[in-house]
Amino acid sequence: MKKLLTCFLCVSALLVTGLSSDAKKAKQPKQEQSQMKDARFYYNEGIRYEQHNNKEGAIDVYAKAVELEPNFDAARIAKAQLSYFYGRYEEALADFEYLETRPGYGAGAFFDSRIDCRLKLGQYDKALDDMYEVILAYCGQVKVYKQMQEIVAQHPELAYKLKPEAHKDLIEKYKDNAKIMRDYARTFKDARNNINEPEMYDFFMGIAIALNPETLNTEWDGTVEMGSTVYRKSPSGNEEVTEVKVNSKQDSTAKESANNQETAEEDTTLEEAEQEIIDNQDENLDSEENQEETNKK
Repeated sequence: MKKLLTCFLCVSALLVTGLSSDAKKAKQPKQEQSQMKDARFYYNEGIRYEQHNNKEGAIDVYAKAVELEPNFDAARIAKAQLSYFYGRYEEALADFEYLETRPGYGAGAFFDSRIDCRLKLGQYDKALDDMYEVILAYCGQVKVYKQMQEIVAQHPELAYKLKPEAHKDLIEKYKDNAKIMRDYARTFKDARNNINEPEMYDFFMGIAIALNPETLNTEWDGTVEMGSTVYRKSPSGNEEVTEVKVNSKQDSTAKESANNQETAEEDTTLEEAEQEIIDNQDENLDSEENQEETNKK
């Protein structure tokens, strides 16, 4: 009898424990939903604060939203941008760094503000590391490269940060971008783009070779369309960069030939039209002269 009672109590205890565990699991989603609801409340409050021109107060309200829901990106972005605007660079940098790790953002997200925070805080070496990753992620960024040169000019001891050897982890991370970086570098020696900047070529081609030494052995059949700017759409993480468009030389030659043919055809058509007008004028003149002679008779 005692054994049966003991077994019954054990089974009861297990059932109670199981039910308690299930109850806790059931409460977790509700608790998360509640936190997100509260986070949205504070986010909307932050917007209201901004609308009433209390932007510094809005930073603290957005902070409550982020505290409740760390992955609430909209609230974190709002907080980071306002913190940056009001010179609270450490807070802003922490948020920008967090956003860099979030899906869909990566090194290209808010990089101007993030790098400027580092510079304002005197983190020159980290700023150069950040800039180098932006160049790798974008497969070329002249603006950022020139910024790096300016920093190195003021801090010569950091000149080594311009070399691929100083960024081995990043080189490994972005090695799949080697070909696009190579094509980008070659635009700086392409006469058709009216660019002759060997320094740029050496820098970007050096990166391409570091990414993949075999990249120079593959055939290059075109040039990157530079357009009016040499910036790229912000990529996220290791996302493939597809904005760099390469034109085949054959395609370019064929296009140029087609344009010349169209121009020649237009010129021929114009000449024919002009000749037709002249012929019509001559015919009209002959007709008028014949009419005059007939009238005289």
